[in-house]
Amino acid sequence: MQQNDTANQHYVSQVEQRLNSLNPHAALRNRRIYSFTLVDREAFALLLDSSQGRLISKNLAFRDLFSFDVIRDNTSRFNFEGLFQQYEADMESNTVALLRKLDLGSGDLKKEVLEIFVAKFMNFLRNPYSVRKVLNTIGNVPRFHPTDPELLAQYNAVLAGRKPHQAHLCAQLDISPEQYQMWLSALFIMLVRSAPNEVNIMESIVKQVFERPSGFPMVCVYRYSGEHADKRCLLSDRGYATPLPQEPHLSFSFNLSSTAFIVYVFASIEELNLLYVPPPRVIDLYRTQQKNVRVLPFTNDLAALARYNQNVVYQCHHTVYSSSQLIYGVTLK
Repeated sequence: MQQNDTANQHYVSQVEQRLNSLNPHAALRNRRIYSFTLVDREAFALLLDSSQGRLISKNLAFRDLFSFDVIRDNTSRFNFEGLFQQYEADMESNTVALLRKLDLGSGDLKKEVLEIFVAKFMNFLRNPYSVRKVLNTIGNVPRFHPTDPELLAQYNAVLAGRKPHQAHLCAQLDISPEQYQMWLSALFIMLVRSAPNEVNIMESIVKQVFERPSGFPMVCVYRYSGEHADKRCLLSDRGYATPLPQEPHLSFSFNLSSTAFIVYVFASIEELNLLYVPPPRVIDLYRTQQKNVRVLPFTNDLAALARYNQNVVYQCHHTVYSSSQLIYGVTLK
């Protein structure tokens, strides 16, 4: 991790926000997005914040959110920007490639599906409104520390570095300094690589989820075009939603663009609600097979869009975003 001067730090990347821009043909520095404040969670009610939208360059960001050592002159700092950019760099190209391949009927989608999930999962880990959930999810990770001397020195800087922003930031996020420190150390342990070509812990966890022996991974991509090209998919300030909160399956839904979203469901073969229950020997055989991700495309499914937008609204912290002032499936005050 190199010293840099980036103080305005996004927890949902500008790349993802630009895929939902209200003025996608403007210069990058002038791109904007509409923001809506949550009014009534149970009624899925929103209030448009401004008819002008918000500048993406300053949206979904906090000053020094991920800075673990701010130099005394306050003009430079050490943070996780370099680690995050490894995943943000290919977000747009992977999204565009996935949608294009679906248009062409290609079945070769594994790279895009996996890399999009890793980048979106990183958004979950680094979201400031999910600090407690992240610490509960990753368990004992903050208790580990690197054995490599150089990485250990960086890890100690994460813990002991100068953080003049800490008290103000913790007050804004309603977390304790101890939780903030644990979160930063967890991000370091999850994202850093022990060697340049090795997977980090986050990537290893994702690999295990996709390749679980009894797992039944499935991906659904929903797109809106033609007569429904004006329908919009919301972007959450949490970066994700859970589409099946009452089910035993692990599931995530993510915004892909203003007119597309993606759902990942990681079921277990034993938990699937099948009309025909396979015998134990068939299930045992399934466990030994290489797992292929099933990608199912859907076009102009308005019922699914309503459910998705309502889940995003219900599960957001306090704000959602869109390229349009009209949102399908929710109430605007």
